[in-house]
Amino acid sequence: MAAAFGPAPVSKRTAPAAAVPSETVQGKRIKGTVPFKGIRKTIAERMHQSLSISAQLTTMAEFDVTELVRLREGLLRQEGSIGVRITYTEIIVFAVSRALKDHPRLNSSLIDNEIKLWEDINIGVAVGLGEKGDKGLIVPVIKNAEQKTLLEVSKITKVLAEKAQAGTLLPDDVTGGTFTVTSLGGKGTGIFQTPIINQPEAAILGIGRITEKPVVREGKIVIASMMPCSITVDHRIIDGVIVENFLSRLQELLENPGLMLLVTL
Repeated sequence: MAAAFGPAPVSKRTAPAAAVPSETVQGKRIKGTVPFKGIRKTIAERMHQSLSISAQLTTMAEFDVTELVRLREGLLRQEGSIGVRITYTEIIVFAVSRALKDHPRLNSSLIDNEIKLWEDINIGVAVGLGEKGDKGLIVPVIKNAEQKTLLEVSKITKVLAEKAQAGTLLPDDVTGGTFTVTSLGGKGTGIFQTPIINQPEAAILGIGRITEKPVVREGKIVIASMMPCSITVDHRIIDGVIVENFLSRLQELLENPGLMLLVTL
């Protein structure tokens, strides 16, 4: 009976190719390699240098920006007549420029054992390059921001961001900064960050995503739009009380944005 089955049929399927062993380093397999050069290496070197030459202190805060959200919603409804879509970052830059006028120590640099208080308020706005912001970071500068209207700040910010993505920024577009603002973006999930100072500036402000939260007002729980922020300063020349005074002024402006836009500050 055994012979009735005959010889086993020969399979026509090709045997699977042998897997190519993955490259390993320190016992770990490598999925891919990204060259550490160009803008990424430059950013790394500057951030490391910044931390090594200054005493950096980060203070975190949270502002109730419910009225700011309402203001921006109103501006969006008027986008057609205004001619531009104003962002939260642009409003914050506008507010920061006014707050720095009252607190010039944060608009300074330590140069040759002297604290230089800058007359000009030139605010850098960090821009992530690439569709996902994974191509590096660059900081174009809005010159004399305190002299500009919100509409002017918005238009200049957009032009600089477009030039950054297109790779057409000029040296003058990225030099002369006296203070920097960086934002996690509206889609970010982070709450707080510890931003690193853009040398030779003395401070940098990081902005987190605005979210609705329950807060207590006059003994009642209500829903408010809250915005986290983090400010890193060079503690060699800026003390904590100066930071708190600046944040209090910024809070006043952002929590009362109508007053900020109507009054010459």
